[in-house]
Amino acid sequence: WYQLRPIPEGEIPPRSEFVPAMVHRAFRSDCRITTVYDFALVENTRAPEGENPIIAGISLQQDIGYFGKVKLMYGISEIIATHSDYRNKGLMRRLFHDLVHPASDLRGDVIQIIAGIPHFYRQFGYEYALDFGSYNPQKLNDLTSILPLAEHESVEKGGQGEPFLLRTPSVDDLPYLAEMSTPEKRLSQAGGGLLYDENYWRFWIRDAVANMASKFDASRNHWIIVDAKTGKDCGVAMARGCPMLSIEMFVLDEEHNYRDAMHSVLRQILAISNGPTAWEQKQQLEEVKDAKEAKEVKEQQGTTTANQNNIRGMTLSLDPEHPIMKLFASKSTVMITKSKMYTRIPSYANFLLKIAPVLEDRLAQSCLKEITVIWQFNFFRKVVGSAGKGLEVVFESGKLISARDDWVEPSPKEKVMAARERIAKAKEENRPDFKPLVYQAQFAPLTFTRLVVGDLTMDQMTDIYAECGIREGGDDAKLMLDILFPKQTFHFDLHSW
Repeated sequence: WYQLRPIPEGEIPPRSEFVPAMVHRAFRSDCRITTVYDFALVENTRAPEGENPIIAGISLQQDIGYFGKVKLMYGISEIIATHSDYRNKGLMRRLFHDLVHPASDLRGDVIQIIAGIPHFYRQFGYEYALDFGSYNPQKLNDLTSILPLAEHESVEKGGQGEPFLLRTPSVDDLPYLAEMSTPEKRLSQAGGGLLYDENYWRFWIRDAVANMASKFDASRNHWIIVDAKTGKDCGVAMARGCPMLSIEMFVLDEEHNYRDAMHSVLRQILAISNGPTAWEQKQQLEEVKDAKEAKEVKEQQGTTTANQNNIRGMTLSLDPEHPIMKLFASKSTVMITKSKMYTRIPSYANFLLKIAPVLEDRLAQSCLKEITVIWQFNFFRKVVGSAGKGLEVVFESGKLISARDDWVEPSPKEKVMAARERIAKAKEENRPDFKPLVYQAQFAPLTFTRLVVGDLTMDQMTDIYAECGIREGGDDAKLMLDILFPKQTFHFDLHSW
């Protein structure tokens, strides 16, 4: 019963159209982040005849993303549901632990995320860490903030018309679209998130439109921005939503200025969005049987202007440092909408080895470059969602050379015996005893996830969690954690399917 509007007290909401449309898209063969093998269902084999035997289900998606300069695959659990009569019977626990997590781990997902109901997924080994959704959007105070084309610049008055034009992309534009929508080109400051690769663009430009079965399909509009003077492509834009239109992407190449393009591009997006949607256009064409009539309807759709008044407001959902956000800062209001996603890192060792290039770069640019040290982390006990009760990470000359999840803090007696053995070996080899540099820290189970991804700083961790802290290494150890794991933001465009 996912609803897109508040439900008055005492009213039984109608069946949602949004969620079934989403599920149907996920089951389609053209879905870019699932296959037919990525769904699990629980059936009641004793269900009475005529009753739907499916009582629970889940899907395991996989989408390409990045963490710093490292590309990686994010495992995403979605379409998670249990029939109300069968809740609190352990069905979801079995789905996660027996199917979803083993499948995700087996295919090599080093990190998994869920955008779900509060608290529920903590019991399956997840911790709140990564930011969900987009940045805090800015809502334009008034649509008149988007200035109209000056009368003397209009074609009717002998002017040149719009300085920038929008055109609908085709599959031939896939390389250009992927190139122009990287985090760098989008001016994103996020340290991690999902990528807009050619698979994303192919789905939205071709497959989503061709296979529309609901008004909730093909819910995004994408355009290539064209320099009207030269006729050359110079950027990419994306918008979605009605009656509140959200600008999710606005990219220009380095040769063009956002200040010159902003009003021209936004007023055209507004005009197009006020016209018929892709779903409405498809329905109109299907209602017309005569080929000539269909052609006329299509031509009429192409020239539709802002006469339906569907759009009541506009938000700019871009990076806070994006020029468009700055240029409209005084004419808009920031909307605080950010929330956290459940995050599961099944093996800290595997995750750190995967993002090693990022960590090594951070060290190389710091006062601790080329450090050689053994890091030992104590998590007190192994819990659901963790690979062990401790972690050992070895850096040699500033390079991460090994990591293991099976480290367990030795007892005092074991420490004494290990020291004696080391000293005796040095004496036997007729050399000075060398005690390796060891830093130690402790974290409550699963909380290390928040530091590793950059959700919290070490100072914030020690303020929030009484168990967290440096045990050996003092200020140098804390400094190294601050360098390796700085606080950062994320950009996850999750429901892009």
